[in-house]
Amino acid sequence: MGLNSYRHMLKMKSLVPASTCNPPPTERVGSLPLVHRQGPGSPLLEERPQRRNSTLIFLWDQPRINSIRRSLASSSSSPSSIGNDLDGTNLRIPVIPSEGGREYVVTVGLGTPTRDLPMIFDTGSNLTWTQCLPCPTQGCCPQIDRCFEPSKSSTYSDPSCSPSCNYSASYADNSFSYGYYAQDTLTLSADYTFPNFIFGCGQNNSDGFSNNAGILGLARGDYSLISQTTSTFALIFCYCIPPTYNGQGYLLFGMGALKNCQTNQYTSILPDQTKPSWYFVELLGITIGNQTLEFSELVPSSSSSRTIIDSGTTISRLPPSVYAALRDEFKKEMSEYPVARQHLPSLGLDTCYNLEGYDSVALPKVVLNFDGADVNVDPSGVVWRESDSQVCLAFTPKEKENDQTIIGSTQQRNLNILYNIQENKVEFGTGSCGS
Repeated sequence: MGLNSYRHMLKMKSLVPASTCNPPPTERVGSLPLVHRQGPGSPLLEERPQRRNSTLIFLWDQPRINSIRRSLASSSSSPSSIGNDLDGTNLRIPVIPSEGGREYVVTVGLGTPTRDLPMIFDTGSNLTWTQCLPCPTQGCCPQIDRCFEPSKSSTYSDPSCSPSCNYSASYADNSFSYGYYAQDTLTLSADYTFPNFIFGCGQNNSDGFSNNAGILGLARGDYSLISQTTSTFALIFCYCIPPTYNGQGYLLFGMGALKNCQTNQYTSILPDQTKPSWYFVELLGITIGNQTLEFSELVPSSSSSRTIIDSGTTISRLPPSVYAALRDEFKKEMSEYPVARQHLPSLGLDTCYNLEGYDSVALPKVVLNFDGADVNVDPSGVVWRESDSQVCLAFTPKEKENDQTIIGSTQQRNLNILYNIQENKVEFGTGSCGS
């Protein structure tokens, strides 16, 4: 089968992790570098890049998926974390599990003088929290250089509810962070500092957070970074997730995002009274090659097109009937290549090929057909490379047709994704964070 307008020619070496970090070809003033936590540009690495552990990544993913499913099925009046309000009444900050893929890291500053802290960036979490010293729990901050010490900051202050202003963030894989709310100056760049930024000071954190400073919450709750910086950034941010393990993406806010994140189409953010902080959009179908798979024809449920865009989920989850149709078309398009054994079939990677000896591969193009926007998935988001002998379709099925459809970080690679919350839309464009 030859190359045509419905296929990509993908060089195999572009999927192989390199030992050096490749910055974006175009510098963006005011942007925060966004890197894979195990890649060569990661601030979490002590010496050299680690080999990406696919099994661990997918095992982290599944609890997040399970928690999202349970959360949507539960009563809308049941928040998932509680604390005390800053004026003395109950403060309830919904948190969906940030453990998830835990794949991408940005560095922000807290306090005066500024303490640089590498945090997992997460569009599904409202609360920004970091590990703090001193703490009463042995081992709560095993990597001292990634912990914040309030006593060393001249701008630190307690919220008005102190000392009883506590938070509890429990995650679906039994990881957790418990602590108290705090206020200090948040520094994103020399031009953007935010006094009295409210965040969580972790005092008892599980091992799952031992080598990162915490979570940068980019959901729409009242105490997320986006909501606390509204007067400056007008509820606008954009990111580009790098397509390779050694690439460097970017995270931008406000006018910097509008100027430097080129987009050319958008879809509307759907209102949701039960989960107002999540980014719901409508995914009408998926096109693979020249075949469009429409949800309305494949899935009986009228709500199946309702989809979450989530940076904390690694691999997109599709309705089983849609996934089956996508898989079958992918097999047709890849029929010239030798089939390989399945990789983690229990977690969904069940369509794999042995591409050893191939310099390049003709992959079918995949397009996400949102309401109002047809978004081309980067070739790096179509397949997941475990090794040259095991390259798999990078989508997985949900357990049930009516479970939540999710677009994960793998399918968001090398796209400019701009969230304009004030105008209730998510914009898309071809990113330039590729290596």
